[in-house]
Amino acid sequence: MMRFATALVAACALLGLVANGASAAFGIKAFDGEVTVEGGGPAEQAGSHLFEASTTIEFNETTSNGLPVPDGSLKDVETQLPAGLVGSPKATPRCSLSAFQEGSNPLELGNCPDSSAVGTSILQTPLGPFTAPVYNLVPAAGQPARFGFHILSASIFLNASVRTGEDYGLTIGIPNASQGLSVLGTTLHLWGVPANPIHDAERGKCMTLAGPSGAQCPSDADELPFLTNPTSCTGPVLTKLAVNSWQEPSRFSHASFLSHRPGGEPVGASGCADLPFEPSLEVAVRPGTAASPSALDVKVHLPQHEGLNELATAHLRRAVVRLPQGVTVNAAAANGLASCSAAQIGVKSANRASCPDAAKIGTTEVVSPVLDDPLRGSVYLAKQAENPFGSLLAVYLVAEADGVLLKLPGKIDTDPATGQVTATFDENPQLPFSDLELSFFGGDGAALSAPSACGTYSATGTFTPWSGTAPVSDADSFTIARGPNGGPCPNGGFAPKLSAGTTKPTAGSYSPLALSLSREDGTQALTGLDLKLPRGLLAKLAGIPYCPDATLATLPSAAGSGAGQLASPSCPAASRVGAVAVAAGTGPAPVFVDTGRAYLAGPYKGAPLSLALVVPAIAGPFDLGNVLVRAALEVDPETAQVEAVSDPIPTILAGIPLNLRQIRVSVDRDGFTVNPTSCDPSSVSGTAAGAGGGTAPVSDRFQVGSCASLRLAPRLALSVKGASRRGGFPRLRAVLTAKPGQANLRRVSVALPHSEFLAQSHIRTVCTRVQFAAKACPAGSIYGFAKAVSPLLDEPLRGPVYLRSSSHKLPDLVAALHGQIDIDLVGRIDSVKGGLRDTFEAIPDAPVTRFELAMKGGRKSLLENSRDLCAAGSGRATVEIDGQNGKTADQRPILAAGCGKKG
Repeated sequence: MMRFATALVAACALLGLVANGASAAFGIKAFDGEVTVEGGGPAEQAGSHLFEASTTIEFNETTSNGLPVPDGSLKDVETQLPAGLVGSPKATPRCSLSAFQEGSNPLELGNCPDSSAVGTSILQTPLGPFTAPVYNLVPAAGQPARFGFHILSASIFLNASVRTGEDYGLTIGIPNASQGLSVLGTTLHLWGVPANPIHDAERGKCMTLAGPSGAQCPSDADELPFLTNPTSCTGPVLTKLAVNSWQEPSRFSHASFLSHRPGGEPVGASGCADLPFEPSLEVAVRPGTAASPSALDVKVHLPQHEGLNELATAHLRRAVVRLPQGVTVNAAAANGLASCSAAQIGVKSANRASCPDAAKIGTTEVVSPVLDDPLRGSVYLAKQAENPFGSLLAVYLVAEADGVLLKLPGKIDTDPATGQVTATFDENPQLPFSDLELSFFGGDGAALSAPSACGTYSATGTFTPWSGTAPVSDADSFTIARGPNGGPCPNGGFAPKLSAGTTKPTAGSYSPLALSLSREDGTQALTGLDLKLPRGLLAKLAGIPYCPDATLATLPSAAGSGAGQLASPSCPAASRVGAVAVAAGTGPAPVFVDTGRAYLAGPYKGAPLSLALVVPAIAGPFDLGNVLVRAALEVDPETAQVEAVSDPIPTILAGIPLNLRQIRVSVDRDGFTVNPTSCDPSSVSGTAAGAGGGTAPVSDRFQVGSCASLRLAPRLALSVKGASRRGGFPRLRAVLTAKPGQANLRRVSVALPHSEFLAQSHIRTVCTRVQFAAKACPAGSIYGFAKAVSPLLDEPLRGPVYLRSSSHKLPDLVAALHGQIDIDLVGRIDSVKGGLRDTFEAIPDAPVTRFELAMKGGRKSLLENSRDLCAAGSGRATVEIDGQNGKTADQRPILAAGCGKKG
């Protein structure tokens, strides 16, 4: 009763002093603290278990009724302990809130067990110091730890939190201190090992307002470390303080101090080289099949040394895990995948992350010896470029338990040549953990792909401690023993499939052309294609500009540039002739990217034309830039058959293997691709190349129909000019005309009337085949000129007519036509029934509305008159015309001699 009466008088006096309080110049007069070993010396050994940690705060004061009083009423206190100074609330039993507040006497509240005491608090008041035991309390939801003590009628709570988004150090906060307390200063003593018998006289109920009662209050708990020094030896560390008053709650006063020796000399922890650090790595893939989307488990184990006489394990500062070569990012993961933005993760914020579920690519679990429950959470894909590293790939590890929230960014690097994945988590929190596990999801949309071949694969981890000692490396292996879908191991085979054809297979009609090249998982990646189209499958080039070479040369390719290309293509829209789409990634659900465009481009690698396939590689949250693949369009000069030879097809972009499963090209420009007028069976065929050096023939049957509905009605006009007398050497002119929409010509044979025979004496200079192939025919081998007009071209094809060596008795007559493409029209010269004949056996299946042949006269004439053309007449030619559709249009045109009506 005497103790109660004394306390009641003191409380009333304090309340009176507060009521008479002064000038609202509230602030911090002094702030200091220390960590000590038993005996009172400074605790300088890194990772050592402390004997005691204490802080002392003095507030500004004035006088009232002759007594010192504070300049305001203390409201909130926040003390930020140095990062790495760790407390374990599991070191003692916890007192429930109900037990802490139990009792009818407001001045002597509390019924916490003595074993839950973790220190003492001394409150400096105008009437002198008041002392109270500090208990380890059961924390509220969302708190890692809570402590409390009673001073007179006031209950003071010390809430512990981890500075999420900052340095992950501990902060002790006192919210809403009682306005009835007149506080001049306070000293908090926390014991490093609360169950140590040395504290029996100060523990729990043995502590009175005036100090220890003289009794002994032993603890029945195990002696476990409660406070541990940082494991970093980077120099003096800073403790920060912020306080405010009830009078001005929005104004905080701040103070801090550096760790120091008793004389004030700044000092940090030392002896880091003595700290244990023994991390190990475990890696596993599921289901363990090659060339398949795979789940991946990565576990880092770091044994914790927690004995009283042991130094703590150094905290992990940096972890670098290099996955085995062959484990790569799976492009198919982009299906339905999202990413987490900087605003959603809030790495520098204490708020919970709000990343979308679609950005989740795995789970995580962290086991810490100072927490009751493992921290559990998710691994999120970070938004490209908008992450702490500005990188293409990054992840966020988000985990939470017992009021501790981790939000750790990790950079993901991929080897640009092999795709090998390296994950780096740097500047990790200075908090102890024994196990950290990351589990990346498997299934069709798994973020990772297993190696493409069976075998044993090793991952390596390099771990750097905060102690500053040398990094420690470890490795672990797993085995791939089955192929995709549990089948046999891949054998490096290469068997792509081609599907090709026009969507409207009607002879002579315009129709889009669709091509698809595909491959299965476990086979060599596609790297190239050499494809021959059927004869007569051509394109209308008239009116289409080329995408300039200069534009293609400067096409941006860096990651992130695809969106700009998609929004504003570099090539002119008028040069677009089709669309390109690809399916990429391993597994049964590759991602489909249909952003590509095909443009007509100019000469390339010796070919007269080319296609520029521009694909902005955008899928899900990824923008890998722009892919340009040019295909040289070679045109056979004798058949006009088109062969497309692609540049190498990329197999990896920005370190992400594409694993192309299908390439689709749709040449869909209206009125561009025209079908043959021959209904003979044909094929689209060629050779595909694989990444392992393999090649494979590819082919698909091609045939059009409705050839019989096409007309064949060309007209041929023949005339000679110049010398009309017998023995004269005239000029010859032939003009063939045809209306659009008819069948194209296959064969034309013209036998001149007996009025003309071959002037063999004029056959002097003949171009050899070697010279012709080298485009080096002598000028003397030119005997005429030709011109062909086609609705497919802007300009006619023109060129000289040569006599070229032949395997026949007489030289061939070859019209070398040049223009947007080059065509060599080859005619065989021979004699039939004593007359001169020229036969074009293999005319390209191409529409020609007008063909003109002008042969020279005089000394370069190949004709000699057998009679006077104006007197005896020139006669009629015998013309055989075969169409590509199988129809014929034979004619007997007059060889006009230009002799007036008589002629």
